[in-house]
Amino acid sequence: MVTASLWRHADFMKLWVGQTVSELGSVVTRTAVPLVALLVLGAGPFEMALLVVSASLAVLLVGFFAGAWVDRLRRRPLLIGADAIRAVLLFSIPVAYLAGGLRIEQLYLVVFLEGCLGALFDAAYPAYVPSLIGVERVVEGNSKLATSSSLAEIGGPGLGGGLVQLIGA
Repeated sequence: MVTASLWRHADFMKLWVGQTVSELGSVVTRTAVPLVALLVLGAGPFEMALLVVSASLAVLLVGFFAGAWVDRLRRRPLLIGADAIRAVLLFSIPVAYLAGGLRIEQLYLVVFLEGCLGALFDAAYPAYVPSLIGVERVVEGNSKLATSSSLAEIGGPGLGGGLVQLIGA
């Protein structure tokens, strides 16, 4: 049975809210992690470049096989698990800082693993939406999801910078 609107589709709404939070978190992370490296750890140009390479290398390495691999798995648990592990990885940064043990190598590892999980998520996500809402509603669903993504891209850097200024890097 097709519901009247995706606004009333409980599973889609959970996906949309979760994806909106995830997108916003990802954009804030792209802003905040380099600021942490620069302002807290005193990273120079070479260390900053390695941070970018770490994230890019993850996408390059995992992207080769991600599509074929996620096609063999149940997508919903993969999506939830990937985002949950990404959150734990990112949360390890302030925990390490508060414990006095934050190092640039941890940032390299976190952005690499976060990038690997992000590549898996990005491979599974487009195939999950049609199975969740039906092919006939993909345009409506994707437009709602794309709107959230666009808003995160617009507001995320400002939010990330504001958080760094308010809380500190």
